[in-house]
Amino acid sequence: MADGPPRQGEVTVLDVPEVTVSARHKGFPFAALGRLATDVSGTLDDFLTPILVLKNAPLRHNLATMARFCAEHALSLAPHVKTTMSPEIASAQLEHGVWALTLATPSQVRTFRELGAQRVVLANELVDPQAIAWLGAELTENADFTCYCYVDSFDGIDVLEKELPPGGRPLPVLLELGVEGGRAGVRDLGLLPSLAERVRSSAVLELAGVGGFEGIIAGGLNAGLLADVREYLRRLRDVADELLAGFEGEFVVTVGGSAFPELVAEELGPRWQRNRPVRVVLRSGCYVTHDSLAYQDFRRLMSTEYRALPLRPSLELWGRVLSCPEPGLAILDFGKRDTGVDAGFPVPLHRIRRDGSEVEPAPPGELTALNDQHAYFRGELTVGDRVGFGISHPCTTFDKWRLFPAVDDAYHVCGMVQTLF
Repeated sequence: MADGPPRQGEVTVLDVPEVTVSARHKGFPFAALGRLATDVSGTLDDFLTPILVLKNAPLRHNLATMARFCAEHALSLAPHVKTTMSPEIASAQLEHGVWALTLATPSQVRTFRELGAQRVVLANELVDPQAIAWLGAELTENADFTCYCYVDSFDGIDVLEKELPPGGRPLPVLLELGVEGGRAGVRDLGLLPSLAERVRSSAVLELAGVGGFEGIIAGGLNAGLLADVREYLRRLRDVADELLAGFEGEFVVTVGGSAFPELVAEELGPRWQRNRPVRVVLRSGCYVTHDSLAYQDFRRLMSTEYRALPLRPSLELWGRVLSCPEPGLAILDFGKRDTGVDAGFPVPLHRIRRDGSEVEPAPPGELTALNDQHAYFRGELTVGDRVGFGISHPCTTFDKWRLFPAVDDAYHVCGMVQTLF
């Protein structure tokens, strides 16, 4: 794959597997069993509840919006595919000119490599001996494949050197800068130059740049959080500027970008001091579907200081009222097996009345609890009503579904989304 954003005709095409609908695919109509998923048509009315749907128009809007934002700010995009693990969505992202795909584990890299991915960022340290040996062989045997990974310690470098095959293509690594109390990543900035020198001296590794994740920084949704993120990005820039001295070739600087893309563009986008080729890469995963709560709150925060990216939520979870056992309490047929709850409960958006087909705004109310397969709604609903909810934090909802429909604005099926968790 050529360097730089792919031009027309250079887009990586993933080998999207065919799926036959079975009883294991929850929510699908009985009439669809045994058919290819791509042959299933109909409307929301045809599906059992609970069912997750992907709204196609907001998805396409988000793809185009992020592509335009990156182009305007000279940023590259390597979307974090661990969010969706969907070959259909990853294919749509590749069609919009992304530079690479980001993944979190060696197994995820293997999955998308099998589908034909050519440039991958493994946004983690790599210390599994079996995975290192596989990746080393894959790099050596396939000149068109590139995979970056993180290092943050001499021990990590030692493990890579022990397991990578001698004489093969060097593995490009990114030095990870962490934050106190956060996840992996170097805490002591004074350690970075010696780590970089250690990588440069390796016969099986090559220094490719630096990386980090500003989304792990804790704090309230206020100006103080933005200040902390800004400080972290400036530290990362200072580290990169220092390491650029004597560096040959393109230097990668990569951060998350889901919550604070405008800040990243401001702090890392302008011209670099040493006038060297620097590729600033966003690894946002959640932008593609956005959400109705957690990341929507980040958009509101960013709008206090910036012209915030106008992303739109595109996932809806539809459930049906099973019972109204007390005044003002409705029990619906979905729960933690169907949606993530780590960043808040789903938000009621729409209702279809029991004997109707028109989509109308949901009545006032909220979810107050979720069990494995039950949701508690405080508000006025009727047994048999269907309610569409917006989700919070898409990463922990996608993994609850293996196959679900994409729909247009009228809730007619216009595609299928599979996941490969």
